[in-house]
Amino acid sequence: MARHVAAVTLVACLGCAAGREPVHDTTTDAPPAAAVAFTPPDSTALREATAALGEFLEASREGSATHDRLTRLTACPGGDEPAQGPMLATFELLAPSARADTVVGRAVVTTVAEQDVDRQHRGYFIARMRVRRDTLEWDVLRSESGDRVVCNGLRFGFTAPDSLTAWRPNGASRAAARALADSIGNGAGARGLLRSSP
Repeated sequence: MARHVAAVTLVACLGCAAGREPVHDTTTDAPPAAAVAFTPPDSTALREATAALGEFLEASREGSATHDRLTRLTACPGGDEPAQGPMLATFELLAPSARADTVVGRAVVTTVAEQDVDRQHRGYFIARMRVRRDTLEWDVLRSESGDRVVCNGLRFGFTAPDSLTAWRPNGASRAAARALADSIGNGAGARGLLRSSP
């Protein structure tokens, strides 16, 4: 009798389980994210961007005759505040590359001085003469007006007045740094000449 009751109970339990809905995860499959469509820069865009970067760097050199073009060349979407940068002597453009729909411009730059906040004397600055060579890059974008503009990279030139700046080493000055920049620039020959990456 006990065996008969156990068998009936087992059959009843199996019947209950068969009638239940299968258990599923409560998460639902989200639709795939829409792909962002963009057009990679073509050879014309790369040439235009390289020309704009060359114009930006030429205008950024200390004492450049085209310095007034910087405002137009750096009118970046969303704004791009000028920042303190080193004194540019010369540059060599490198081949650009593309990152999504953005042209990445590159150049080897030679700078001759840098200016920093004087941490000992509030409101004053310290400038140091030194020659430094770096490979840098910038995003070259299309502005709302359709011009190529140089964004998201190092700017050049001192923003603090010389009257608030102490130069290092002793005997250094803005005039001496400018003369050094001119000397290096004149010795560089074809400044801005596009060359292959190192």
